[in-house]
Amino acid sequence: MTFLKEYVIVSGASGFIGKHLLEALKKSGISVVAITRDVIKNNSNALANVRWCCWDN
Repeated sequence: MTFLKEYVIVSGASGFIGKHLLEALKKSGISVVAITRDVIKNNSNALANVRWCCWDN
């Protein structure tokens, strides 16, 4: 049997609430995809194993 890995997508991940939510999810061992407008800016402060995606240019 094959299982797919589940992710939580956090929109607004670079905002105040989003950053705190990312930290809580990662501490719980949950895989996270973080959506932000500026991947380069926010990836410099990235938590380990958070996948950053650009939502808007």
